[in-house]
Amino acid sequence: MTVILIAVLGLLALGVYFAFQKFAVIPSVPVEEIDLSFDSEGPYALLFPRRDGNALILNLKRTSSYENISYELAYTAEGVDRGVMGEVNTKEKKGEYEQEILFGTCSKNVCKYDQGVENGTLVLKIKKGNKLFRMITQWHLQKPDVALGVLSSGDAHLVYKMDAEREALSAVGFTIINDLTGVPKLPAESQVLGKVYSLNAPVAKSLPEGDLSVELAENPPDGAKLFRFDGSKWQELETKVDGSKLSSKSGGAGIFAVLIPQK
Repeated sequence: MTVILIAVLGLLALGVYFAFQKFAVIPSVPVEEIDLSFDSEGPYALLFPRRDGNALILNLKRTSSYENISYELAYTAEGVDRGVMGEVNTKEKKGEYEQEILFGTCSKNVCKYDQGVENGTLVLKIKKGNKLFRMITQWHLQKPDVALGVLSSGDAHLVYKMDAEREALSAVGFTIINDLTGVPKLPAESQVLGKVYSLNAPVAKSLPEGDLSVELAENPPDGAKLFRFDGSKWQELETKVDGSKLSSKSGGAGIFAVLIPQK
């Protein structure tokens, strides 16, 4: 009888212990949210339009040290505010991630796309330890033929003009320009002045050469030059400076920045 009583009491004690473990509140470490301004060596996002313009391809760089990445895409479609939220799979802990984000919804292999999408913002939240970094990028989606060969950033401070036939512009399909929070490794003894922009066409499509202009907030110092990153290296462009505007010819899409000698 005593043995049975001890066994019952033991089982009750175990039950209480496991119940306590289940419902016990584990103190959580507060997460510090930080707005990530431009950092030439920090993470950044390149955007590419899908060929049909119904989605964009998110290409994240320098992300291997981050544990979790989520995104919020906001845009206007035919005058109505829309938004998409989601997460990037970071289980493999890669230095680069790619994900397609639809302008609309899909279910049972049937997709309903939002029409008239042109301007928007992308908010990326990337977690590292108890810090949550927030990156905000503005983007502008255009059809080169409809835009008559004149492409511009969301803030209109970068303009790319192409003098090409309507058929050549139509063959490109769509382009997208977004500003960046980081850049590929810069040339030696150089630093960024102002915003950095990425201009991209769909994968496997090329953009005709054009006239590039970038408007700064104020007149640049001596030695300021426009540079283009073509996917593998930085190229210095023959730059003309007129007040706060820098202009040059460019051989196509890429990352564009105004660089000055490092102080």
